[in-house]
Amino acid sequence: MVYFFQNKSFKLTLFCWLVLLPGLAIRSQAQSKPNYKMSAAHPLAKIGSELAELQANHKAGTHGIQKLGTGKLSKKSLLQIQGDYVVIEAVAELNQTAQLLADLKAMGMTHAAAYGRMVSGLMPINKLSKVAALPNLHFARPAYKPINKVGEVTSQGDVAMYADSVREYQVLKGKGNKIGVLSDSYNSRGGAEKGIKSGDIPGKGNPNGYTTPVEVLEDYINFNNIDEGRAMIEIVHDVAPAAKLAFHTAFLGQANFAQGILDLQKAGCNIITDDVYYPTEPMFQDGIIAQAVDEVAKKNVAYFSSAGNSARQSYQAKFKNSGKNIVVDGVNYGVAHDFGNGDITQTIRLLKGGLLSAPLQWDDPFFSASGLPGAETDLDVLVFYQGELLTFLSSLEKNVGNDPVEYLGITTDTSSSADLEIAIVKYSGPDPNYIKWINFGDAVPQEHDTKSSTIVGHSNAAGAVSTGAVFWGQTPAYGTPKPIAEDFSSAGGTPILFDADGKRIKEVVRRKPEIMAPDGGNTTFFYQLFQGKYYFFGTSAAAPHAAAVAALMQESAGQNLSREKILQTMQETAIDMDKPGFDYNTGYGFLNAFDAVNAVAVPGTRSFAILNASNGQEIQTLSEGTVINLTRLATNKVRFRALTGPMQVGSVVLELNGKKITENKAPYDYPSSSDSFELAPGDYTLTATPYSQTLGKGEAGLPLTVHFRVLEEKILSFELVNVATGKIIKTLENGDLLYLPDLPQKLNIRAITSPGEVGSVQFNLNGILTTENLRPYDLAGNSGGSINFTTGLYALSATTYPENLGKGKAGDTKTIFFGAASVQADVAAITDKLNNKETLTVFPNPVAQKARIQFKASETSTASLTIYNLNGSPVATLYKGSVEAGKQYEFEWDGGNLPGGLYVSRLVTKSGVLHRTIKLQK
Repeated sequence: MVYFFQNKSFKLTLFCWLVLLPGLAIRSQAQSKPNYKMSAAHPLAKIGSELAELQANHKAGTHGIQKLGTGKLSKKSLLQIQGDYVVIEAVAELNQTAQLLADLKAMGMTHAAAYGRMVSGLMPINKLSKVAALPNLHFARPAYKPINKVGEVTSQGDVAMYADSVREYQVLKGKGNKIGVLSDSYNSRGGAEKGIKSGDIPGKGNPNGYTTPVEVLEDYINFNNIDEGRAMIEIVHDVAPAAKLAFHTAFLGQANFAQGILDLQKAGCNIITDDVYYPTEPMFQDGIIAQAVDEVAKKNVAYFSSAGNSARQSYQAKFKNSGKNIVVDGVNYGVAHDFGNGDITQTIRLLKGGLLSAPLQWDDPFFSASGLPGAETDLDVLVFYQGELLTFLSSLEKNVGNDPVEYLGITTDTSSSADLEIAIVKYSGPDPNYIKWINFGDAVPQEHDTKSSTIVGHSNAAGAVSTGAVFWGQTPAYGTPKPIAEDFSSAGGTPILFDADGKRIKEVVRRKPEIMAPDGGNTTFFYQLFQGKYYFFGTSAAAPHAAAVAALMQESAGQNLSREKILQTMQETAIDMDKPGFDYNTGYGFLNAFDAVNAVAVPGTRSFAILNASNGQEIQTLSEGTVINLTRLATNKVRFRALTGPMQVGSVVLELNGKKITENKAPYDYPSSSDSFELAPGDYTLTATPYSQTLGKGEAGLPLTVHFRVLEEKILSFELVNVATGKIIKTLENGDLLYLPDLPQKLNIRAITSPGEVGSVQFNLNGILTTENLRPYDLAGNSGGSINFTTGLYALSATTYPENLGKGKAGDTKTIFFGAASVQADVAAITDKLNNKETLTVFPNPVAQKARIQFKASETSTASLTIYNLNGSPVATLYKGSVEAGKQYEFEWDGGNLPGGLYVSRLVTKSGVLHRTIKLQK
């Protein structure tokens, strides 16, 4: 039977296509085999109609996809367009991926990545026609906009799954793990630095000491991106604050996503989480992203993917050939699927301002996933509104030999809702078995709603832990007896019908989702703002919660868990929801972090802390490779505390540089909770081993050993630097004479510190103060500045400080005296003065209250030492009387009653006058 439709708008649409894509053949009479699709011989056939339309519009000066419409309905562009670029997925001919990648890069593709047969990245729109002409290209399509399974702030999910309690009980922070996150972007909006300073993500400047920055392998800076990845990182950092973190965008096509998974694993991530789904990922087969997930799972990576936010908004059924062909204006579009009782259309209601975003797939193998033969059948989706076929809203792509995918994107205005009729027609090939479409918008089927599974793609991969969502406020921790799933959380049950080679297999239905985790918690910026706070809903928030719990489990077990053991334990300890055991709506239940961690935890030493022995206050944590600056410690009398999980064990044997003690009760301190250890410069090794019984007996737990170093902050030496070459001329020693004609014209002096990097170094050269904040610490700066030496004597001091600009408590000060001579005749006189030099030294300088001032006269005579303010008025006379040649005199100046600022110390002897500027800090 043939169904005929009259379509008043069809001829206008045809005219648009004929203008845009010359070479398309349209016939007005009914055809047994329709030929309205782009011919295989068309020069743009390989890139498909949407990219061809984009190329034509760009060439005509109209950027993007034309939003043709009825006044009520319009086509929703699902392409990722950024300026003059579009994200594409190019699929190579067999064994041609490397060459296709090279060719696309040569044409200007950026962010290019390849996995399997696919290359994806940002492609210049004006090069799309050249892409279509590549002999190594099988086909290309847009990388449609992915579906997001959309410090000062802590997610309430932390409490909801009892992660806060188990962290305290087992003394855990996720240390020893690295968690990778894949989402849209990390810092497209530029808020990462603010998040670091508020303590909500790690990085330099984090006030809680988590200073290892997020390793960003690849970000995607795009004004459309909303930094959902950073919000996920905030959640992970709430639950497992000591875990290292890495990020890779997932928004640059499937190949880039798949390669990002591998790159995160290579970067050391043993746990990965994502919240992205591409609508062209295979539903009935493992696509390249699922293959990448399985690849890292084989390397023991625990992979947590958000299940999705589509509830059961899916139609899935066996294709039923109605025997009815749909013909409009003489064009035969093919035989229609029977939705039931002979009905060949399905009514879909678009709400006011609503969206229908719906990929259709059927059970043919994907060329992009497994190569030949690709799809054997070509299906299309026709869209009717008020009895008219709207071809510009329909999906009519060529599928045979490529991938079995069609995709609708339709919006409506805000005046009222609209009912569409969709028909699924077979253009060519054998009848498929299954057909399936998922509604990623808010459209509502009015009939034939099968309410089928929506967990598909890589979240349905064997190696992924598909994670559903439960609002934190509907959990036992917040007073709800049984956790209640979010009504949007996706359901499992999608069958896998093909293997990795595209061969049909016996139907496999994987148990998805595996676990449910909390959503709706607070972040600092994302996403729903309510009464001044942001709340992050969706399975996008649930997956990072689960990933962070996996880090706590690994730390508690000494990093010895397999990914299978993590998942098994999470399932066995989960809180049942819909019914005991597994179901396709809620998996095995709600994640119980307390029980999951305790089920795998091995008693062990989790960390060390250094305590002030006089008051028991913690000074700092002690980690492998820690360098302790003795100059900056409030005291050198300390204790070392071993923190165990659980907090109370039978006993702990502590050993410091070979000396052992046993502590039977918490706290487990070395040398004991009532004694102290005096730190001195040197290298140390500290080990703590817990035991199940007192006196170091019974079963040993996990030991922890750290090597650390103690040093005193010092100015080690001064070096004379050739500014022109940057090379060191010599070490500048006390009493040296610089003969200027033998030296380069531009000279500088560098202070060498221990440790090699300090907050800042303040120089005092003959009373002139300069401060350097960055290494190398050069008196005249390290940007080409130099010191203008002239004949005379020089007194040089340098002082270390813990902060920039000479702020904080002054550390070590080193002072030397040297001379300079411009002509040979001055050498003897300067040398003689060096041997019998006048000296005047102030330290520390700057000073908070009391400074020591030393001087030495070169001749026996009378002398005076006076302190003046900058108005020239004396504020203190420290000495007035006789002095002996060569003898050092020392006095204390107390500036406690004076205002902060600059003062001058003046020494007057028979040989002359010396000044030193003093900075009094208040």
